[in-house]
Amino acid sequence: MILAVGTTNPAKLEGVERAFAKSYPNVRLRLKPVDSSSVSKAQPRGLEEMVEGATARARFALSREGGDFGVGVEAGIFKISGFYFDHQQAAIVDTTGKVSLGHSAGYMLPRDAMDEMFRQGKELEEWAEVVSGTPKVGDKGGIINYLTDGRVTRAELTEQCVITALVPWLHRELYDF
Repeated sequence: MILAVGTTNPAKLEGVERAFAKSYPNVRLRLKPVDSSSVSKAQPRGLEEMVEGATARARFALSREGGDFGVGVEAGIFKISGFYFDHQQAAIVDTTGKVSLGHSAGYMLPRDAMDEMFRQGKELEEWAEVVSGTPKVGDKGGIINYLTDGRVTRAELTEQCVITALVPWLHRELYDF
């Protein structure tokens, strides 16, 4: 199975590969990473922007590399009842244009720090590097790895959202896929 993946981020690629390997254990996988940063916002805010970004990344990757599926993963921040959360959204598209979506677990971010970050027009990655002391933390374990003292990594969040996005493909009869 050929997967055109709309990222070159090692943590996201690891999560995508693990999700598909668990879901299709007897299938040989080949990932084709594609830099899709040009089709998505640098700092998505809100679930709609995250879904749009993940879907755009998946479609872009599939159009560039071909394959059985295009996979896009978009991390972003959304706000509920005054609380900020970080979360990952996955989109999986096939060559017919069908799209499935999935979410990762989300976790709360510090309100004051996020308000200040948005006022300054910065991205979460910049804040995460300062807090964690790790350059390019998003390409590694992610800020979630730092905040959970190594209990959860960005690759695991990616794996979660891709597995949940695979549900319609694994049960095509229920979803008319």
